[in-house]
Amino acid sequence: MPVPAVIGIDAGNTKTAVACATLNGALVAAVRGGRANYQTTGPGPALDALLSSVLPVADAAAAAGVEVVAFGAGLTGLDRPRDLAVLDPLCADLATRVAARVPVAPGAPRVLRNDAFLVLRAGTDDGVGVAVSSGTGGNCVGQGGDGCRVQVGGLGWELGDGGGAHDIAMSALRAAGRARDGRGPPTLLTDFILAALSIERIEDVMDFAIPGNEPAGFERSSPREIAMFAPFVFEAARQGDAVAHRVLADTGRELGLAARVAAAKIGFGPGDPLPLVLGGSVLCHAADPVFADAIVGDVRSAFPRVRPAILEHPPVLGALLLAIDASGEPLRPQVRDSLGRELDETGDL
Repeated sequence: MPVPAVIGIDAGNTKTAVACATLNGALVAAVRGGRANYQTTGPGPALDALLSSVLPVADAAAAAGVEVVAFGAGLTGLDRPRDLAVLDPLCADLATRVAARVPVAPGAPRVLRNDAFLVLRAGTDDGVGVAVSSGTGGNCVGQGGDGCRVQVGGLGWELGDGGGAHDIAMSALRAAGRARDGRGPPTLLTDFILAALSIERIEDVMDFAIPGNEPAGFERSSPREIAMFAPFVFEAARQGDAVAHRVLADTGRELGLAARVAAAKIGFGPGDPLPLVLGGSVLCHAADPVFADAIVGDVRSAFPRVRPAILEHPPVLGALLLAIDASGEPLRPQVRDSLGRELDETGDL
């Protein structure tokens, strides 16, 4: 008899992680691939990126003699019903192609969520609470004990959203520009940006907006490229720069506001213990705690019993757990921690 297993997918703005695990928490295979956000690449390239990561996992699963009984996917760009209308058939096509390579149980469920829900599921025992994610962009999601799910923000700066590396980096650029002519105080951010771009004056950043002036590989106006400045803000804050500290604190409070709104929408009251998971590359690899502290401090102002935790394992763990939940089999004790440690050992997923 084949061993029942699940496939989990974490498809983001910068990378895709796919893993297969048995229901008792044994990791079968894991692969990292390229970005797969259909909103920025289009559905066809997004499917190609997913296939390049999912199919090798399917082949490894077939070699291991397992049967896939459920799929879990966290997808950047799954924000609205019209996004689901695009991504649901895309993932159905993906599941069909997987079934051509490895046995898939009839009627195997597919769980599709915005990728921020993977942070929440991976960081909690039952998926109930609030998660704040800060990667290239920022997002906040929550799920109540009754299964009610909400997303607050995560759509883009045009709609008042922020909280990710792009937002932090843009604030740093503006601060350096204001410091140039005295509208703002001097800041170490200026020196970091000049060194990173090999320019002598901050106003020469404008050259990067002129077609043909970009360095090789630099995508003009791309949030992914602008986000490269975000680590400088954390380093400047670590070195005591007041401007960098303010940028991170202000951005953190915005995410804290989103978390407070999400918690209220899913039914948490001021006296309730509130699980709060902080995830995403920015929060998990921060060189200075001011960003996370600002988020938690803002949430604590309305929910004094908040229980914050930094996500310890790759978010694809959340995709696997969502799939196990959907399989109908109870999640065995310690599976979340043991499977998380196995994923950690595979490298940067």
